[in-house]
Amino acid sequence: MADGAGHLPVGEPGPERYGGRARRVFHFPPGANGESAPSSIQRDCRDGPKIQVMKPASRLLFLDWLRAWALLVMIETHVFNAFLANSLRQSAWFQSLNFINGLVAPSFLFVSGFVFLVAAQKRVDELRSFGKPLRKQLGRIGMVWIIGYAMHLPSYWIPRLAAGISAEEWLRFYRVDVLHCIALTWLFLLMSLIAIRSERLRQAWLAIWIVALTGLAPLIYSVEFRPFLPTPLAGYLNDRTQSLFPIFPWSAFMLAGALCAAWFLAARRAGQERRFMLGLAGVGVVMILAGKLLPAASASWKADPMTFLLRLGIVLLLLGACWLYGLVRAPNRSLLLDVSRESLFVYVAHLMLIYGPFFAGASLSYLVGKTRGPLECSLGSIALAAMMLWGARGWGAIQRRRSLP
Repeated sequence: MADGAGHLPVGEPGPERYGGRARRVFHFPPGANGESAPSSIQRDCRDGPKIQVMKPASRLLFLDWLRAWALLVMIETHVFNAFLANSLRQSAWFQSLNFINGLVAPSFLFVSGFVFLVAAQKRVDELRSFGKPLRKQLGRIGMVWIIGYAMHLPSYWIPRLAAGISAEEWLRFYRVDVLHCIALTWLFLLMSLIAIRSERLRQAWLAIWIVALTGLAPLIYSVEFRPFLPTPLAGYLNDRTQSLFPIFPWSAFMLAGALCAAWFLAARRAGQERRFMLGLAGVGVVMILAGKLLPAASASWKADPMTFLLRLGIVLLLLGACWLYGLVRAPNRSLLLDVSRESLFVYVAHLMLIYGPFFAGASLSYLVGKTRGPLECSLGSIALAAMMLWGARGWGAIQRRRSLP
């Protein structure tokens, strides 16, 4: 992410099975009928310590493990960015921490693209009928878009609407965050899945766009689009409007996830899942080496294709590590899985606790300021993460009760 502090993704409701009992959870991202790929494919799988007794479908838990890791690091990222003293931000340890934090957004975007394609491809015929499943999917995408803009709406705007909002305040409202990027890329993936019936052609289409979004990013970042486009649209192209996640190059992480999902499904059908995942990790190593050794192609690291390769390579290695972990651990219940599947709650709740105006109209980040040391920020991160772990479980229980007849 641009500064390691960008907002992160959300989830959609869908059915899940635990112990043979249907229940409803809130997970990220939605499928065509509200099901996530991990939850729907893992149905009726039995957990156990031995690899041979697990059904292959349960290995899609690796997406939940990766997303849970990213959520917990996201909490630490926002705590440190909100409260760490400015005098400590140039230290070597913080630069290393900031690099790790910068892997959160690529990981989330990759997983969101991966899971979206797996879930939507299962219902592709229903989506192509242009009936209720498509309308529901479009509604979910629209809701994510609305949440993205609502998160930028200051509470003090309402009494000031009659007096008028300044241009700078409108610019902050138009800023493209990760939710806007996700919603637009989901819409692109959905339309591609409906329009392109050939799987090979669709994979080639996604690959072309990945190359375009990364290869053209240096050029796009050098252009001021506001003379030609309305500010709300210009913000989707580069960071000239203070956008944190314009589609160049951030959408490429989602498209890469979707492309890997298509390859993964083909490998599973052919009984080559293990070989594919090991090969994908090897590709990740090559990407890391290329990102480190090849010269930068842009003065802006955010637009540099080499930075994209480096981060995507690390994400692929993390994905492989989570896949291996999922081979030996596939629990039906886990606080980490609750965090992953209740990602909307975690996303909104932790941001509201840090930045919400709940203290006489001021936020905790404003009252405390950037005044704390690494120990205090670490303890704060642990405390907030613990709140989110148990809060996610409680929110999931509420959702299940609401779904009961």
